[in-house]
Amino acid sequence: MIERELKFELDLDRPVPRLDGVGPVARQGDPVKSALEATYFDTADHRLTEAGITVRRRTGGHDAGWHLKLPRPDGHREEVQEPLGQSTETVPQALREHVRDRIGDRELTPIARIRSTRYAYPLLDAENRPLATLTDDHVTAEADEAIGIDTWREIEVELEDTTGDDVLHVLADALEHAGVRPAPWPSKLRRALRHRLGPASG
Repeated sequence: MIERELKFELDLDRPVPRLDGVGPVARQGDPVKSALEATYFDTADHRLTEAGITVRRRTGGHDAGWHLKLPRPDGHREEVQEPLGQSTETVPQALREHVRDRIGDRELTPIARIRSTRYAYPLLDAENRPLATLTDDHVTAEADEAIGIDTWREIEVELEDTTGDDVLHVLADALEHAGVRPAPWPSKLRRALRHRLGPASG
């Protein structure tokens, strides 16, 4: 699965922007609320995070399970999924094989836990077909003892498989005009580890 999305930040007291009538979007649907809890895994020296690769086990939402996200040259990400299974602390072998060239035989252990209260708004065309999803995440992260518990709000737009890339940029422009700021971090995990790893490279 190819993940085509852009991330933004919004002040806690600001309303979610409306995208009705932007580009091909005819209507912004009502939000669906979910509670997401994710544990992220990496080597002791953060080899995967530094390479822009994410491994996590997430519960809640429609796609609960193990997720591996790999960067692509076009700026999008490829996502590989595995079922939740019984173990909460052992990364599935199928996902380990995808990153074997990065980690060798090094152990993958929990490095962060991130909880999000998510409000997902479907963006629909004139025939009520989904074009994209606008998500409003209220995030709590525990990853770095120097920070303690960190909280922020993240806005994300993710395209459906059949929607053209140009729509992503149209929606992004509309969000910025509405006062939403491009996220300075490529992922929730990278932000949670910012004091430990320094500025993100991408």
